[in-house]
Amino acid sequence: MNESVELNDVQGIIIKGYDKLKAASFLLLEITDIAKSKQWITSLLPSITHAGISTQTIDSAIQLAFTYSGVAKMNIPAEGLTTFPPEFVEGMVTEHRSRMLGDLDDSAPEKWNWGGSDYDFESIHLLLMLYATDDTKLQIVLNEQKSTLASAGIKIKYELDSTKLPNEKEHFGFRDGIAQPVMRGVGHESKHEANLINPGEFLFGYQNEYEKYMFSPTVSPEHDPQNILQADKNNPALKDVGRNGSMLVFRQLEQNVKAFWNMADQAAKEKTAQQDPTTAEYIASKMLGRWPNGSPLTKCPVHPDPAKETFDNFGYAEDDYDGFKCPIGSHIRRANPRDNFLRDSTGDKEKDIEKSMMFMKRFRILRRGRSYGPPLAASMEPKDIINAAEDHKERGLYFLCFNSNIGRQFELIQQTWINNPKFAGLYEDPDPMIGYPGIMGEGATSTFTEQALPVRKQVKGITRFVNVKGGAYFFMPGLKALKYLSSI
Repeated sequence: MNESVELNDVQGIIIKGYDKLKAASFLLLEITDIAKSKQWITSLLPSITHAGISTQTIDSAIQLAFTYSGVAKMNIPAEGLTTFPPEFVEGMVTEHRSRMLGDLDDSAPEKWNWGGSDYDFESIHLLLMLYATDDTKLQIVLNEQKSTLASAGIKIKYELDSTKLPNEKEHFGFRDGIAQPVMRGVGHESKHEANLINPGEFLFGYQNEYEKYMFSPTVSPEHDPQNILQADKNNPALKDVGRNGSMLVFRQLEQNVKAFWNMADQAAKEKTAQQDPTTAEYIASKMLGRWPNGSPLTKCPVHPDPAKETFDNFGYAEDDYDGFKCPIGSHIRRANPRDNFLRDSTGDKEKDIEKSMMFMKRFRILRRGRSYGPPLAASMEPKDIINAAEDHKERGLYFLCFNSNIGRQFELIQQTWINNPKFAGLYEDPDPMIGYPGIMGEGATSTFTEQALPVRKQVKGITRFVNVKGGAYFFMPGLKALKYLSSI
């Protein structure tokens, strides 16, 4: 069933990504006066950028999302609050969720800059996301919003500014944002069927890859006296608060760039001394699964190819079943195993490939991350990063992703694939880039295994290079739902 997405009711960041809006700022807000804040949301509605607007015609964008406590502030009836997803209701910071996500040791919530305390969980209500073509335009939009917030019964708790790095790269020096799924029903096309995903995986109110409608937040009709909301797909007797909305995962990830490249450089020197000449760039690329310019190892195993910098139409089952080109434990292969997940499940390779492609569609996420902090080396080239002096400045990634089921999508990927040391038959190999070695015990380091003939190769003693410094789960409503929330 092909459903057309109601683009004019979907906040644009979910569909568009705003790649051409290079500057961004994120404001975490606390509601101090409910009546005034609702008036502010009502006045903001015409400025919310929806997905039906062409990014070619705008120089800025505004989006708005709610924490669970923020939704509760809007006076949704108690029976309606219970229909929101349990992960959203509980929040990112619970004991079992910290273990699941690897938010321990230096990533423990009590060490976060924001979102890690019970107070923050209760008092962060809104996320105002501002985008603009450049820093000058962003400052204008930011000043405009700050001037209205001052009298709207809303307090700015945290202001998070982003940095646009050159050549579409993130701080480790690799091109980012390549492997993105394409949502059906939004007018986009994908030549790669495995990347074409039903909208219900990302938006409430549409069929997902199980050909079912996700259970959406709902209220009874008497709690929608203005008849703003549509009927719920699963229960037409109720009104759908979630339709055209999505769940947003927001995590601030601090990257220890110098430590990562020091590890890769040291490993390269050790291998070269053992008569196995290699480079730090080669080892780091094996860990990620792509070369720094973005070209995938499965298609470019020996050296990067400028013609394949954003190439994403590939699988592993036919071209790289055993991981001799792109190691099985590499970051991109963990985050999206593609067509090689259900290995030997039927005994028929073609059926295994088809089953894997369909299976993996149920675990995709839409990433909308932004970097923050200055680059360690302006060129973003590995050799320059290795030679650069450690400046001890904070830098990293604001990881943002959209999904309709946080548990089945984001949390499963993080726990079962990223942090799993025994992923796909490995032994002590969490994700070498962003994994948590401590999952194997206090003070543990991890191993990275490169499949090879006649024998495999390994890099041992890998520590943690990415630590969590903040985070929360948000609900990003559709525009009709925003109107409803500000009216009740």
